[in-house]
Amino acid sequence: MEKDKRISEQNKRHEYDNKRYENVFKLVIILKIIYITLSLIALLTKLAAMKFDVSNNILLVTVGGGIISIMLNYYLSWSANYTKDRVYDKPTIKDYIESIVLIVIFALVVGNTGGGSSDYKILSILAVIIGAIQFGQKYSIGISLVYSIILFTIDIFINILSETSIEFYFERDLVLAAVLFIIAIVLGMYVDIERQYFKELKIVANMDELTGMYNHRYFQDSLSLAIEKSDEMKTEVSLLFMDIDYFKHYNDTHGHQAGDSLLMQIGDLLKKCTRHGDIVARYGGEEFAVILPNTDQKQAMKVAERIRQTIEIKYFNGQDEQPNKNLTMSIGVSTYPTIANSKYDLINTADHALYRAKAFNRNRVEYYHIVLEDLYNSNIDKEILDNINKFIRMINQKDKYTYGHVERVVRRCREFGIYLKLSTKEQLNLQIGAYLHDIGKFNISKDILNKRDNLNVEELELFKEHCINGEQLINDVECLEPYTYMVKYHHERYDGKGYPDGLKGEEIPYLARIIAVVDGFDSIISKHQYINKKVIEEAKEKIKSNSGKAYDPKLVNSFMEMLEKNKNST
Repeated sequence: MEKDKRISEQNKRHEYDNKRYENVFKLVIILKIIYITLSLIALLTKLAAMKFDVSNNILLVTVGGGIISIMLNYYLSWSANYTKDRVYDKPTIKDYIESIVLIVIFALVVGNTGGGSSDYKILSILAVIIGAIQFGQKYSIGISLVYSIILFTIDIFINILSETSIEFYFERDLVLAAVLFIIAIVLGMYVDIERQYFKELKIVANMDELTGMYNHRYFQDSLSLAIEKSDEMKTEVSLLFMDIDYFKHYNDTHGHQAGDSLLMQIGDLLKKCTRHGDIVARYGGEEFAVILPNTDQKQAMKVAERIRQTIEIKYFNGQDEQPNKNLTMSIGVSTYPTIANSKYDLINTADHALYRAKAFNRNRVEYYHIVLEDLYNSNIDKEILDNINKFIRMINQKDKYTYGHVERVVRRCREFGIYLKLSTKEQLNLQIGAYLHDIGKFNISKDILNKRDNLNVEELELFKEHCINGEQLINDVECLEPYTYMVKYHHERYDGKGYPDGLKGEEIPYLARIIAVVDGFDSIISKHQYINKKVIEEAKEKIKSNSGKAYDPKLVNSFMEMLEKNKNST
């Protein structure tokens, strides 16, 4: 619904802008049609007044009418082609050519319809009005000057040829020239003011009032334009989604004014860290977005990492009271069209990558990649991976927290499998089991899944069902049956007090015991809203205290050794 609302608002804005330019375009075209029509009528009338017989006059009128129809049709087609979706800011070469053609037509018409006494001098007023509406005061003043010179030149030229006085016609043309300049100045000034006011309104409408950055509206419009240009130029466009880590904690601790000040400081840093041509916007709340035109994933990752590092080393007032004793940012990266295939797919994939960055303990840059990407590059049957992918998507749609937990467990299981020097086949099986181990939670309510406090007896019994639920789901897919035991037994305890079957010690399959340790560790730390070194150390102690009880003691020792070895990346 929210996406549909944004699309609707964006379409309304485009419709309003296009309607405005369309109305200006129509007015200019009407005036030009009148200009050309009057000019042709004048010339045809002049030719018709010459001594031709009736048949020649009929032929002349027919030919003239045909010429008018052809020229008007050609002119309309030509104008429509080069003025479509165009904003009249500065004249182009085509505009100058068009103006010259109109000037030549004017000179021919006036010169052949009486010169100084011609009634078609009024065309000059139309020309100045057209110039003012199209390009404002400066252009229209230039047009008025050119037409005035033509009028005076014709007066002088006619006087030389006829040897008659030009005072009468010169005085009339002097008044007409003054009228042209007044129209150019007044109408041109009005058009300039209206355009400037319209531009300022658009700027105000496109800016975030607090940070002075572009707002969500401008972001949406700019991303659409960037993707259109990407399609035209066959280039890539990348998108960064950013979120200030633990911003709510900062706001609650220091107050909203301090939070607003922090947002402004972050906005200034983002502008300094990005390149000319990049579009930095406040997406909403503490979320920011950066559009990177003509940028592939590798380049986008460099920009994102530069932003992350700049914010990490910058000192902000009150950061010492943050959970990690610092103020940091998580960033998600995606790229069109190599990863995403549409604007909203680009937004969704960048948002997904941001969630991954936050799920993996924040203060990091993550690029979007297909679920199971690493396994797709292995020799595992594609049918197996496609079915796992379906289950993972089910989890993601059901509950993002569970999805993040699954990805963290998979990552640690991969690391742990390598540390334990498992065979290649065992490592792959362990990763598949880690991906599937919580699939049974799909049938459990989100209230139970997201509850941070201890579950009551009834809730705990419902939660325990996810092992059996997962087994039943997987048994319906023949190619996944070999991995069922990890899903069913990853909550069995080493002391035999686990569920669902109360297996004990080495009765529990080895890979299920590995998943149990990793799953238990992540479940402990993820209960905390703010994860820091203290939380991690407490989680380690809880796992150690359950060594030989809930977990295989040998695996606990190995897991602690691995965490100690990789403590900087924990």
